[in-house]
Amino acid sequence: MKSILDELKTECPFSDILEDKELVDGHIVFKKKFMHIRADFDGYRWQNTIWPYNNRTCPEGVDAKEIDEVYSRLVSSNGFETLKDMTEFCYQHPEAKVNEHSDQEYNFYFVGKTCNFWIRLITRRGDYNIYLHAFEKDV
Repeated sequence: MKSILDELKTECPFSDILEDKELVDGHIVFKKKFMHIRADFDGYRWQNTIWPYNNRTCPEGVDAKEIDEVYSRLVSSNGFETLKDMTEFCYQHPEAKVNEHSDQEYNFYFVGKTCNFWIRLITRRGDYNIYLHAFEKDV
């Protein structure tokens, strides 16, 4: 299988979705986001938790298996097998830095079949290192 790393983009191809927000219970939230996976590398393997977003369920038309597949590809031997692999990948893409004065946080994007993904990579040890945000696609 082709490495997902070759498919990651450093410029967001769905910026309209990230800009589409609303006010819910006093907080500004993304209208199209419905979940994220948060993962950290414990020195041996990736540990993750899945979080629904704003009490949303998987929208109609979204293939939940795609989310699992994207995450699995990210943390596979063809992706980020370790935190070191992830950090080296980030350093190869300085244009993806969140802050030009820090080399600890990077944004990447992946266009799936039924979802769009914003991938925040954090190179600090002892922190959550991967945030895989899933957004429903505009039809």
